[in-house]
Amino acid sequence: MHMKINSQVLAEGIKKVEKVVNGKHSIPVLRGIFMECTNDEVILIGSDTHESIRVHIPVGQNIDVLSPGKCVITKQVGDLVKKLKTSVEMNLQDMNLLIRYGKKSEFNFTILDAEEYPRLPHFDLEKPTLTLKGEDFQSIIKKTAFAAADTEIRPVLQGVNLLLKGECIQFTSTDSHRLGQVKYSLNEKIGEDLQLVIAAKALEKIIKTFDSQDDVNVYCVNNQVIFKNGPLFFYSRLLEGKYPDTSKLIPTEFESEMKIHRLEFLNSLDRISGLSEETGVVKLHINGAASLSSNQTQVGKGQETIEYEELTGEDDFTIAFSSKYMTDALKSFDDEYVVFKFCGSVRPFIVTPSASSFDEVQLILPIRTVV
Repeated sequence: MHMKINSQVLAEGIKKVEKVVNGKHSIPVLRGIFMECTNDEVILIGSDTHESIRVHIPVGQNIDVLSPGKCVITKQVGDLVKKLKTSVEMNLQDMNLLIRYGKKSEFNFTILDAEEYPRLPHFDLEKPTLTLKGEDFQSIIKKTAFAAADTEIRPVLQGVNLLLKGECIQFTSTDSHRLGQVKYSLNEKIGEDLQLVIAAKALEKIIKTFDSQDDVNVYCVNNQVIFKNGPLFFYSRLLEGKYPDTSKLIPTEFESEMKIHRLEFLNSLDRISGLSEETGVVKLHINGAASLSSNQTQVGKGQETIEYEELTGEDDFTIAFSSKYMTDALKSFDDEYVVFKFCGSVRPFIVTPSASSFDEVQLILPIRTVV
C-alpha cells in the first residue's frame, strides 16, 4: 500500500470509525482501525465485534493511490494524522507503515496484520429492508432511545424495538418505568412484517455520526442490522430475547387532559428539580393552574405555578413523578405546546405534542408518595 492523502480527509474518517473502537479490547487487532486502499477508494473500519462502522472515502483530488494494500493502523497513527494539516504520504512495507509529511518529517509505525481483522457480513446494497429520511431517522431515535433501560437486569430492554407492520413502522423503548414510542407511516408496504430489537446505545452513536441530509437505508442480515448513510455504514448485533408486548400499556381513555406551554413547564421543572435531588420526585397539582412543588427536609421546599392553555375533565388532583423522566420526555418534543393526559393520580399518564408530523407519545409511571 502506497498513497498520498490529505491528512484532514483521513482524520475525519478516523474520527467516525473510532467511535466503536475499544483500546483495551481483549482481541489486539480490534484495538486498531482497518484501512484498505484500492484504486477507487480508501476504506476504514472500526469494530468491537458488537458494533462496527465502515466509511468509504472515494479517490479524488485529495487522494493519490500509487499502489493498493491494507493494514490495521494503531491509535498512535490516528493521533498523528489528526494533528497534521498537510498532505501525508503513507507507504506500507511488510509490517511497518512509513508516514512522511512536510519536507523532512517522517514516522515509522509497527502495524497489525489485516488478515486477522474480522470480516463484516456481505449484503445486497440494492435491496434495503426500508429507507427513512435522514432527518426523520434522527428525530425518531432522539424521541425513543433515551427511554431504554441502562442496566442489564433485562438486557432486551436496553434496546429499541422496531416493528415493521404493513405500511407502518413503530419504534418503542421502555425501562418498565417509562416508555417512548413513535409511529411512522410509509407510502407503501415493504416486504413482510418484521420485528427487531436494536441496542439503544448503538442508535445514539449512529445519530451522532450520520448526516441528517442523507437518507438512511436499513438492511437486516442474520443477527445483524446495518444502517447506510451516504458513504458510511453502521453494523450492530441485534439484542436477543423477546421484547415485551407494550401495545396495551398506553391508555386510551382519560379522566383529564391539560394543554400547556412546553418550555414554560420545562423551565419551571428545572428550577423545582434542584430541590428534589435527594429523591428526584416532583409533585404536580392541578387546580385552576398547574403547580409544581418539591419538599425535601434537608434542603427546603418550593413551588412554581404555570398557567395552562386549556383543561378538560377533572380539575383537582395531585400526581408525583420522576423529574428526570419528565425532563427527558419534554425535551424529546419539538412542539410549542404539549398535552398531558391523566387517568388518575396512581395510574400511568402520557404526554404528547399538541401537533406533530409524527404519531409520538411519552408514558411515565407516577410515584406513590406519603401525603
